[in-house]
Formats: sequence, structure tokens, C-alpha cells
Amino acid sequence: MKIYKNPLATAFPTNDDKIYAYSTACLNGAVAHRPDYTTVPLKTLKPAQVEFIGGLWRVQTPCDYNVQNVRGKDLIIGARLPHQEKTFFEYYEASLLAFNCYGPLKPCFDSVVAKYTTDNGTYWSYGRNISDARAFLGI
Repeated sequence: MKIYKNPLATAFPTNDDKIYAYSTACLNGAVAHRPDYTTVPLKTLKPAQVEFIGGLWRVQTPCDYNVQNVRGKDLIIGARLPHQEKTFFEYYEASLLAFNCYGPLKPCFDSVVAKYTTDNGTYWSYGRNISDARAFLGI
């Protein structure tokens, strides 16, 4: 599983700065906030499990989604879509990988990705529907 850094976590420019602030906060008895509005002592968590966002340490939900970078966007790939035509394309439902202060949001599959595999590689494209996704490949 790949770790996706929360883009809202901009308080510390480097990981060393984050570790230093995390260690200091642990010594001061800081707490980390969870998405269910409860708190947990910061020292019980690993630095990779929390981010400092909006002046608070926040527990990050893990990103256990199938994420694929398609034309410069990280998309969560969902279930394979059935189709009637016989082609080399595979179609999947997709959702943009979006974050809140606690980590990745649940996907709302409102897009389609087309996957085209050849001997030279695998090509991906996305769109609002199957024809849009396929059209961007230009095949």
C-alpha cells in the first residue's frame, strides 16, 4: 500500500521538521484528533499515522484504495464495467483521489477510466462516460 501524503499538511517543509515537532509534542502530552471527534495521546501513534493540519495533530485514515495516476491525476479505480463490444479496452469506474484533514475521502465513482494494453505498454484515460474515456486515448 502506497502512502499518500495529505496535501493539506504543509506546516513542516521536511520530514525531519515533522519528526522534531512530533517528538516535542509527545513530550508536552499533546493529543491527536480522530475523524470521529475523539482524541488519543499522540505518543501512542507513529509519526507516519498523523499530520499537523490546522493547528492540530490529526490521525490520518489509511489509503487502501487502488490508485492509478491517469493523465496527471490520481484516480481511485473501482469495479470493472461490463460492456458488449469486443475490444482491447477495459473500463472501470473511477473517482478522483481527494483529501480532507483526516486523509483520503471515500470515493464517489462518477467517472470512467479506459485501460488499453499493448505490447508497448498500458495506456490509461478517463472521462465522464465510456466514450469520453476512450476518446482521450485517440485510438
